[in-house]
Amino acid sequence: MAGNVDADPFKKGTQVEMSLEDDGFWGSWYTATVVCPISKKTHKIHLEFHTLTSGDNSAKSLRWTQFWSVPSHHARHARRRFNNSEDVDAFHNDGWWEGIVITAQNGDRYSVFFRSSREQIEFDEFQLRLHRE
Repeated sequence: MAGNVDADPFKKGTQVEMSLEDDGFWGSWYTATVVCPISKKTHKIHLEFHTLTSGDNSAKSLRWTQFWSVPSHHARHARRRFNNSEDVDAFHNDGWWEGIVITAQNGDRYSVFFRSSREQIEFDEFQLRLHRE
């Protein structure tokens, strides 16, 4: 691929997750699709988010360009059972938010506490994944 990183896990069409560190987004992850892979020339990647939109009352998906100095890929979608006090990411408010399992209920429902917002919310197992830094 001329102009792009060869054998890149961030090739065009790949679904990725991005952590946004702006105010109000810390600790959350959002799914996106690579629109244009990492360029050798500019070291930038172009993404289109699945659940974030371009602005107030817009249905248009947010497109984002980011300088990419050291790409890393985290596979975090394996389903599993979770234990009390285990750090998890929960899909909530259109993104993945870091929390801690407080209690397991009925085998596939979990109560999760979010340190950042001081909320406790129940989730189905498929809405959780093991937290990774």
